[in-house]
Parts: sequence; structure tokens; C-alpha cells
Amino acid sequence: MAAKCVIPLLLSLLRREVLADRPPNQSVCDYYAAQRYGKSNSTTQLLLMQSIVAYAYAGGSSLPHAESNSTGIFNHGQFEGQDVYLRPWFDGSNATTNLNEQAVVVDWLDGGGTAPLIAFLNGSTATAEIKNGTNQYHVKEFLETSFTPLTPAYVHKFMNLNQTHIGYFIDQFITASKYYGFSDTDAATLSTFMNARYNIRCSPPVDGQLYAICLAKDCPLAAPDAECDMYSSIPPYGVNNTAVPSGTGTMVLPTTLGSSASSSSSLAGTSGATSTAAASGSSSSLSGGAIAGIAIGAAAVSLLAVGVWLFFRRQQQAQAMSYEPGGHCFL
Repeated sequence: MAAKCVIPLLLSLLRREVLADRPPNQSVCDYYAAQRYGKSNSTTQLLLMQSIVAYAYAGGSSLPHAESNSTGIFNHGQFEGQDVYLRPWFDGSNATTNLNEQAVVVDWLDGGGTAPLIAFLNGSTATAEIKNGTNQYHVKEFLETSFTPLTPAYVHKFMNLNQTHIGYFIDQFITASKYYGFSDTDAATLSTFMNARYNIRCSPPVDGQLYAICLAKDCPLAAPDAECDMYSSIPPYGVNNTAVPSGTGTMVLPTTLGSSASSSSSLAGTSGATSTAAASGSSSSLSGGAIAGIAIGAAAVSLLAVGVWLFFRRQQQAQAMSYEPGGHCFL
């Protein structure tokens, strides 16, 4: 395990121009969409991000010339010599979804799991054809129609993720990004940003958001200003903001798999997630924050997709772009 304390990424890092062959007046998203598909617009940007996300979750085994370490977030893998298996956080094996401040069991892979992702990656289908009406489908639809910033620490409250879990998650996205053309420099900057923002414990809020999701006791502590007290009661929409933002869409509630008092034993060898008693899934008991929590990353489904989007947006703002990009570089 890495040292117990890390220095959070300086905000100035996000304002530096990170260039390889990319022109200084062109954002990461625009540049790689054009490089991959011949032009940059909302369609090619969306295709680029869908491809990166699908590759990261499903792995590159179905693609030519894929890296050997591109095992996929939903599959068994290794990170820094340690075995990692994150699928139980997604498939309903454990009560890790934050539903109105209680941990419940939800299968977020009930729409086909990796099969539609692989079919999309290898060209068998034009899109990831996730089964309609499933939890997996509703998350996809919600993310494509509404984006409301939700506190990452709130979403991941019951997962007990450690540094290895999150490091592997991020590493799979970096591998996917490089497969779709990212330079080593841009990929390394994205990795640094993601690890510094998410893969530490008790980091201070940034713009009112608590971003740290490495909540296990052995996670490296933010330095020099750890704010652990703020993580004892995590609001859904950021510090001092418990109301549902006006931009939040309507989310169909997930199909839960019943109560689970303790299921962390199934994660033996992977520093498993904490599981507490599951709550009722009735809509009358749900707060707006709980609904949004389910919709956006409730089982870490969109953590890195949203993180990549934020990274791209910061890069675009830092470069003082003279035009607005297509806006699809978050999925």
C-alpha cells in the first residue's frame, strides 16, 4: 500500500496546458474525436466517450491489439500485483447502493452486463443495446438526458473502497483512453487528476463537493488539510446544499434484490465492501437526493465517466476556448 499521506493535486495543474501533438487551442475531447473519426462534433465526441467507457468496463479482449492489462472493471484483474474483482459492487452481490442513507442490494448489470458493451466495441451493434426497463438501462438513459452534480462521497458511502480498488478502476480508464488514441502525456495527466481527486481519504471540499471516495481506513489521508469530520454526514448535493437542483430529471427507481444484513464475505481477498441492512424501495420513503444517488453512479457505474467529463471541461476552460464543444464528452 502506498504511503499514508498524499499531497492533493494543486489546482494549478488543471490550468496547465498539456500538449503532445495536440494544438494549444484545441481541447482533449475535440482533438481525439477528430483524430479517431476524422472530425469533431457532438456525434463523434459521444462515440469516443461511449467507446472509452465501454472498453474500460468490459475490457479489450474482443478488440485487436488490446493491451494485456485491459481486463475490464467488470472482470477479474490485477493492480500493482494485487488481485482485484469489482463486479460484486455492480451485480447485486452486496448491499452497497446508497438508497436514502441506507445500503441496499441492486443489480446494475441486469440489462445484459458486458455483452452489449462487447457487441458495441467489436462493431456488432451501433450502440450498446442494453435491455429496456432494467436498472442498467435506466442509468444509461438518465445519464444521457440529465446531468446533476452529485457528491461522489455520498454515492460511494457504503462501498468501503480502498486505494487498490479505485486505482484499478482508474487504470482501466487510462488504458481505454490510450487505446482510443490518447497520448501518454494526456493519459498521465488524466490519471494524476483522477487519483488526486478521488483516491484519497478526507480531502477538503472543492466547490462545495466532497470528492474523496477512498473511504476505507487504510486509504491515504489527504494532506495537509484532512477534513474527516465533513465525511461523517455526507449530503447528496454538496456541502450546505441538501435541496434537489432544478436540473435533476426523473429517475425510475431500481429493482432491488431484497435485504442483506451482511454480504461482505463474498469479497474475500479484495477488501470487500461494507454491507448494512437494506431499506424498503418504496418511492414514498425516498428523498430527492436518494433518487439522484441511484441514478448517477449508485454502484460506481458512472464515477469515472463523470470524472473524465469534468477533466475535459476543466481543460477546455483553462485553454479559453473560443467556441463551445458538442457537450457529449461525459459518457
